[in-house]
Amino acid sequence: MNFSGFFFHTAVIGTMAVIQSVFLANGIVGGVTPDFALLVLTFSANQQGSLKGQTAGFVTGFVQDVLSITPLGFHAFSRTVIGYLFGAFKGKIFIDPLLIPILLAIVATVIKAVLGFGLLAIFSPGQADVVFSVKLAIELGLNSVAAPFLYGFFRMIKFVKYSRKEQ
Repeated sequence: MNFSGFFFHTAVIGTMAVIQSVFLANGIVGGVTPDFALLVLTFSANQQGSLKGQTAGFVTGFVQDVLSITPLGFHAFSRTVIGYLFGAFKGKIFIDPLLIPILLAIVATVIKAVLGFGLLAIFSPGQADVVFSVKLAIELGLNSVAAPFLYGFFRMIKFVKYSRKEQ
């Protein structure tokens, strides 16, 4: 089975989005769930490039929009931007087993929060202040702890096929 294909990556990210939206909706710590779909998106986009990253981000963000009470496009917008940004660094970042996954998780979570704040400030100004709360700090911690394990797992199953021609 080809674990490095774009459609497989998108399906895995979509599955993670469904799992966290449906099965972990009540949260793990303080009502907060780590954003597994975001972490896999950052890994996948970094390995596949910006076009595939933003496409996978849009598709999986749209899945999250359908499964949540947010307006259509809320998650799709932020995931598309994050997929593009992390894909732009394809081949430019050496991903070690511990430090870089944690840093990427923190950066992605902060970007997601800033984009969410921006969208809420424009379309629902009264709700914008909920983005930067204790829950964001908990999510930063959970994502930081989960990132090295997810990155390691996907490396272990050869989630990405490394090729000299692609670089």
